[in-house]
Amino acid sequence: MLVVVLLQGTRILDLRLGAIEIDGLDAQPVLVSLLNGLSYDAVMTSGVSFGGFNVIDILELAGTIHKPVIAVIREKPDNRAVHAALRKHFHDWRRRWRIIQHAGALHSCRPVPDEPRLYFEIKGASQVFARNAICSWSAVSRLPEPVRVAGVVAKGLRGYLTGLDEVNEANLERL
Repeated sequence: MLVVVLLQGTRILDLRLGAIEIDGLDAQPVLVSLLNGLSYDAVMTSGVSFGGFNVIDILELAGTIHKPVIAVIREKPDNRAVHAALRKHFHDWRRRWRIIQHAGALHSCRPVPDEPRLYFEIKGASQVFARNAICSWSAVSRLPEPVRVAGVVAKGLRGYLTGLDEVNEANLERL
């Protein structure tokens, strides 16, 4: 499941859900469709990988939506381990690895003093823009609110959806 949350300050203006395939390659088109029709300044994602290794290309995404895309990562990624896992489990590992590499340079910031650093990749704007956005949206924890709220919703719904045979658009419509 992919969750998009549109926030204005602390208010949730919109919440959208989309079904993605575990380890598939459909997260990007699903995300674009969920963003369609929304008015926003930037997109923040929880990394570039969803549902296992269903990866989004933030460079391509920023070009498609014509907005900055910030991929926020809680822990410094171990790219050697990611590369090894892709090579071991996916025949199209080169394509997925190329998408991950498109995210570009890894940056870090400490939005909340005395808490661990956050890591991020940015496309469509500067590192300063991304750092300011992350810090200004980190109100409750070191995670920016759009990422934190989407994660809370996804975890809450995961329990509900676990009882279903499959997560698809029809089951999401029942929510």
